[in-house]
Amino acid sequence: MEKSVDEKLKEIEVETNKLYEAISKKDKKWYADKNNEDNPFDAYWELVQQPESSKIAKLSREKRMIMPYELKELPDYGDVMSLKSFIECVNEGGFIDYDGHGYYVKENKESNIMIIPSDVEYNSVRKDFDTIVWFNR
Repeated sequence: MEKSVDEKLKEIEVETNKLYEAISKKDKKWYADKNNEDNPFDAYWELVQQPESSKIAKLSREKRMIMPYELKELPDYGDVMSLKSFIECVNEGGFIDYDGHGYYVKENKESNIMIIPSDVEYNSVRKDFDTIVWFNR
């Protein structure tokens, strides 16, 4: 039997919390070990953040693909653009995750569902929207 959206969202939340707990434990252990004081960030990232961060990002993409949306008025700031234009810009290198984030737009209202440039790379783009509002960092 297939899980409902609510059941799947709860499952994602539970798994994400477990991963954050694992990162926290590894983080505390890293800082408790005085031998790590001079290690570069790359070593910290490999030991403490991976592979949990990658799993969290994957779960977050999955969540954004299935979660129900709520709408609110568009803010006075941000750049409204077609989803197609956003995807083209990402594919041409115009936006990367570091640059900012957006929210899907429907009926000229902002949704509660975020979109980031790497969603395009992972083919995690909602098909029930055709517009976004983009916020630069």
